[in-house]
Amino acid sequence: MAEGMQKTGFSEGFDRRRSTGLKGKVQDLAFSLQMQNEEIGVEKNQLESIKSENLNSSNGLQAQLSDIKRYFQSDVQRMEEEFRVQANLQKSENVRLQQQLTTLKGEKTSIHQQIIALQRRLEEIEEEIGHE
Repeated sequence: MAEGMQKTGFSEGFDRRRSTGLKGKVQDLAFSLQMQNEEIGVEKNQLESIKSENLNSSNGLQAQLSDIKRYFQSDVQRMEEEFRVQANLQKSENVRLQQQLTTLKGEKTSIHQQIIALQRRLEEIEEEIGHE
């Protein structure tokens, strides 16, 4: 029986090369399909390999993206904190300047009143001197 299979395999190969009839064409188609299936298998393996590489690459890029995101988040938080500190300092400075302005306005009013009082006193003195 094994001898018959070997003979059949040999005769199929021999027949495929030499047969021009329907049986030969069917054998040629079968052989062609087998070769295409093998090529498809090879292509599938290559595709799986590419998918795996892409997945690994995507994971690496995702990790890099996560690192960059964490870096920028911490940087933004730092800048926000610096801004809050500077804003608080500016508020304090504004309050201080407003108090100083209020004090200066009060002093100006007081000096203006003193000037008016001195002008009146000067006028009184001039009237006294002028009448004598």
